[in-house]
Amino acid sequence: MHWFWIGTGLLMLGIVSQAVSRILARHFNLVDHPSARKIHNLPVPLSGGTGIIIPAVLLIFLWPASGALALPIGFQWKLLLAGSLATIYLMGLIDDFRDLKPTSRLSVQALIAFGLWYFGLRLDLIHFGAVTLDLGFLSLPITLLWFMGFMNTSNLMDGMDGLSGGMSLIALLAISVSALATGMSFGFLALALVFLLLSFLTFNLSSERKVFLGDSGSLSLGLLVGILGILVSRKGMTAGLHWEALAIPLAAYSVGIADVFTSILRRSSRQRSIFKADKHHFHHRLLRAGLGRNWTLAALHGVAGLMIFFVVLPTQVSLWASALFLIPLTMVLGAGMQLLKAGLLKQSEVLEISSKKEQSTPSAQHRKAARKGAGN
Repeated sequence: MHWFWIGTGLLMLGIVSQAVSRILARHFNLVDHPSARKIHNLPVPLSGGTGIIIPAVLLIFLWPASGALALPIGFQWKLLLAGSLATIYLMGLIDDFRDLKPTSRLSVQALIAFGLWYFGLRLDLIHFGAVTLDLGFLSLPITLLWFMGFMNTSNLMDGMDGLSGGMSLIALLAISVSALATGMSFGFLALALVFLLLSFLTFNLSSERKVFLGDSGSLSLGLLVGILGILVSRKGMTAGLHWEALAIPLAAYSVGIADVFTSILRRSSRQRSIFKADKHHFHHRLLRAGLGRNWTLAALHGVAGLMIFFVVLPTQVSLWASALFLIPLTMVLGAGMQLLKAGLLKQSEVLEISSKKEQSTPSAQHRKAARKGAGN
């Protein structure tokens, strides 16, 4: 029963934090204004990240130091994690107020990633069963790519209500299941963050009290997923990382990662800056194809869920738990049916319009007969 009250308390903490952050964002005019590239029509507060990250930093500092919930890290590590989150949050907040140059954003991200690598949160030894891969001198660049990749993928997915927040929720939930299945207390921290994300989504998906993550939120969430992905992959904090746990955040963010790569290729092939935003991301294409917001979210979240189940979780959890893959499978199939329905509907509309044109336009024979009649 006490777990129920803990979850309820975290949910209420998140809701209060989101409500207060929303009021402050409106007061300081920290809102996202509509534009040709965006799909919303009214100014929306960019306060979602504040409502998540500030409680998350407090949770890390106030987390029990002893007992079953205690994390296998000392105060110095807590300071490192909280400091990294606070830094990327503040940079994102500045970017929300005034657009920073891409080089400035990437420089701060690289500095944070380097700090985490320097103090030991790195990709170095990766265990593939009985085989161990030693990255050696590649540890630094691959670790930088890991953290910066997650931050920017989360940021790129933040172009539609519920997308980045939902992907991060799926990632943290899968990380929590994996950690708890192997007796790691980091699973409880990941689960606490899931409740904070649920609080955010109740606002983000609302039509009346809507908020956006903002760069402060999307970048911070990506960093959180990257950090927990490495921490959970160190089973018992032993040397080296286990691939099956390390693959969880990659599988959860697989849709966004694929979107990043296709965006880079698309913009490069058109000789445009890879940092210049457009409306050709996966969610834009699905919306234009006829899927509404809910089915687009179901399709993309469903694909992420299927990736996690097929690639990772069956090797770590029981068979009955793995059967939950039917949920994301149903989401993807449902979205596919809706997409097919939208396509058939568009095709029928085109045929109907063309038939009306044919009926309203006289045929060649009728025009010829009409000219003869006029000549007589």
